[in-house]
Amino acid sequence: MSYLAFSLFVLVAISGFHPQVIAVKPVPSIKLNSRILQESIVKQINEDPKAGWEAAMNPQFSNYTVGQFKHLLGVKPAPQKDLWNTPLITHPKSFKLPSSFDARIAWPQCSTIGRILG
Repeated sequence: MSYLAFSLFVLVAISGFHPQVIAVKPVPSIKLNSRILQESIVKQINEDPKAGWEAAMNPQFSNYTVGQFKHLLGVKPAPQKDLWNTPLITHPKSFKLPSSFDARIAWPQCSTIGRILG
């Protein structure tokens, strides 16, 4: 699981416990041009005994930038004016995440969960 994919999982998991709108600050263009997979991130995850999983470089995504990966995931930019009145919610780093999460259980009323677009 890449760092971005893990971040998205965390965002989904947190939003399941806090049914509030979360505004995300725009990613600076320098970050959009960064490679999505970086040895330093893999090393940092693998050196953490509490990580609970092992990170690895996936050759399928090795040449993707953050911007390209966001496009692959279907991220659409929101006009800044649409975010003006949206509160920015943050959580402390000590926030305890669940050991597992299944969106189908968290949001059973959602008819599109489980549908894979391809």
